[in-house]
Amino acid sequence: MKRCNKCNLEVNSIRKTCPLCLSVLESDGQIYYKKYPTPKIIPHKRSLVLRILAFLSIVAIIACLIINVMTYKKSGTLWSIIVIFNIGYFWLLIKSTFKKEGNVPIRLVIQTIAISLLLAVIDYFTDKSRWSVNYVIPFITMASLLSILSLSIGSKSRYINYFLHIITAVLLAFVPIILWLVKLATVLWPSLAAASLAAATLIGMIVIGDKETKEEIKKRFHI
Repeated sequence: MKRCNKCNLEVNSIRKTCPLCLSVLESDGQIYYKKYPTPKIIPHKRSLVLRILAFLSIVAIIACLIINVMTYKKSGTLWSIIVIFNIGYFWLLIKSTFKKEGNVPIRLVIQTIAISLLLAVIDYFTDKSRWSVNYVIPFITMASLLSILSLSIGSKSRYINYFLHIITAVLLAFVPIILWLVKLATVLWPSLAAASLAAATLIGMIVIGDKETKEEIKKRFHI
């Protein structure tokens, strides 16, 4: 540690003069300098693999579109759309996997939306039996909400930090019942189960939540 006797200032730096008066600093002989963190370097092999995968993805999309257009009169289906959505979801999954640092609840919400859209597209462009909106999407939204609630309970950080993620998951869990109301879904009980879980979560936050949580709910919903 260095010291300026004129300014009575301690300076933890490699500089030799005081930053205020430019007087020569006196050192006590001990070093306390904090080292900058070592920058994380993405391995070259990973970067090369990702570039190869990106090239193959583009080739696959173009090839599928051409084949689909050439055979559309015979098949009568736009199956290439399913391939494109699958490749898009694959890249979303890759990005989420390689991003070690990040907000887990946000990843869960993004994955919930992405997989729900992907399955809805597959359902629509195949047999159109509505299995995605009747069963899969309600259970996916419930699983996402329960996962985020579990994270908020088991986390050491403040509960309010998960507020927006929980509210987003609650809104997603209400989507299946909306799909049933507009006749896009034909089976009630999975959608009703998801909506019930969402409503119970929202009521629980209002009744059991602390003052800060209640104030946040009032602010967000303009109550």
